[in-house]
Amino acid sequence: MKSYFEHLYRRYNTKKFISTDPIQFPHNTDGNREFIAFTAALFAYGNVKAMQKFLTAFFERCGTDPFKLEANPANLKYRFQTGSDVADYCLLMKRIYQENGSLEQLFVGDAPMEAAAAGVKAIRDKYISEMTQGLNFLFALPGKSTSKRLSMYLRWMIRKDEVDFGLWKSFSPAFLYMPVDTHIQRLSLKMGIILPGDKGVAALNKVNAFFRELNPYDPVKYDFALTRLGIAFNCSYERSQSCVRCAENDLCAFQ
Repeated sequence: MKSYFEHLYRRYNTKKFISTDPIQFPHNTDGNREFIAFTAALFAYGNVKAMQKFLTAFFERCGTDPFKLEANPANLKYRFQTGSDVADYCLLMKRIYQENGSLEQLFVGDAPMEAAAAGVKAIRDKYISEMTQGLNFLFALPGKSTSKRLSMYLRWMIRKDEVDFGLWKSFSPAFLYMPVDTHIQRLSLKMGIILPGDKGVAALNKVNAFFRELNPYDPVKYDFALTRLGIAFNCSYERSQSCVRCAENDLCAFQ
């Protein structure tokens, strides 16, 4: 299976496919890449087109330099986040950068997720004066869920290849957690990595155990490539009607 995953990595882990992923924003938007990526990851939920429309409008109206953010949402809201939440997000991110210089300086610790958990807790305790539903969703504490969006952001910042940026030098990719979205969860279920009843953290632990054994030094290496199959080709990671339209139809290891 590792050989097939390596094949998928070589074929799909390229900038050619970033338009199908929120990582397109830090790649294609001028400004502070760490902040742009963080914002794109936090709001990476819900309908893809709606999410892309919101993020495009956010960076155009509020800015891409966290030290100079404009809290001027002007009806800029997104699903759980009201216009006031978006304005508060701008203000708190501006303050975070002014006081810490970067998110990497705030997310300190021995391992990425533990450091991120401490960073999110610091944001909640120090920078959020009123915890609304929208802000609570954006800055959810890791540990009670799979923390998909935060895991994805850490992958972008710590790994380094054509897709991921490797901006943070404080952590090793060996300690990253797989972002368990619907595609990775479906793949893991079809492969028997998890059972139908496995949810949340229980599923996350099994998925990560599998990928750490497969590639101990870079367990999230195949995340982008594997999810491209689901997003670009509607792959269900088993034989289905979608296979005839898939570029992997002849070589697929999931059939």
